[in-house]
Amino acid sequence: MMIEIHKNLKAVGILTRNAIDQKDAINTLKKILEKYEVSVLLEHHIAAELNEVGCSLDEMLKNTNLIISVGGDGNFISTCRKCASSGVFVFGVHTGHLGFLTDVTLNQCDKFFEEFFRGCYEIEKPYMLEAKFKKDDKIMEKLAFNDIVLMRRKIDSTSNIEAFLNSKYFNSYFGDGVIISSAMGSTAYNMSAGGAIIYPLCDVFSLTPVCSHSLTQRPLILPKEFKVEFKSCDDVVVLIDGQDRVDLKNYTSVEVGISDVRVNLIRHKDRDYFEILKQKLRWGHNDK
Repeated sequence: MMIEIHKNLKAVGILTRNAIDQKDAINTLKKILEKYEVSVLLEHHIAAELNEVGCSLDEMLKNTNLIISVGGDGNFISTCRKCASSGVFVFGVHTGHLGFLTDVTLNQCDKFFEEFFRGCYEIEKPYMLEAKFKKDDKIMEKLAFNDIVLMRRKIDSTSNIEAFLNSKYFNSYFGDGVIISSAMGSTAYNMSAGGAIIYPLCDVFSLTPVCSHSLTQRPLILPKEFKVEFKSCDDVVVLIDGQDRVDLKNYTSVEVGISDVRVNLIRHKDRDYFEILKQKLRWGHNDK
């Protein structure tokens, strides 16, 4: 049975990185939503830049079941990370450059919301990654939408990262580092490093070495039941979606796997993932 997000919707939240750059987009969305008697909620810092009254993120999440991310894939990832644990739904409006993740452009929003309020949309629930940083009896947890990357800190050195699969020693990654990618994030850094493209709703994650010093090291795809724990005596940093940075030397290890938390996404009814791949990656084009 489909969850009917569009019914009794009185307000939506808008999250963006730069209010001034996205002012026209925000105003366009307001005008569209006004036709359906839906108000717009903005965070304090965004509202202040637009001379409006705002609210905290917590207040926003309590007063709506739909958050619109306005910007590019980076803002969409940030929005999903902020909202996943609350269970609200996220919709992406693309005003950036690449747009693998966001759903529609601003010019398509009028048509989309006309269909949305008629109940014509789809819901996706992709899996997120979790990182558990361990030290003594303490654990710090972080969620990732795209990827978790263990990388050497210094450009003039390599890193040796030991990996334990379900608590058993499995491999040592000697080189620049290793990418742990969700299925949704497989077209990001993972793809650039030679990792496989994974259908975004698969319940798997991948390990992809970065510039390995061994030709036998290859990307590996694992099911969601598996956990991989990483340790290193070298100066290694852990990047969470390229947005949070943690020094591994401050912890005994970091355990990575698929989280029980899944993000709720609203998608255009006609969204075709493979058509997006063809368009963005120019598959089938003769560029000669």
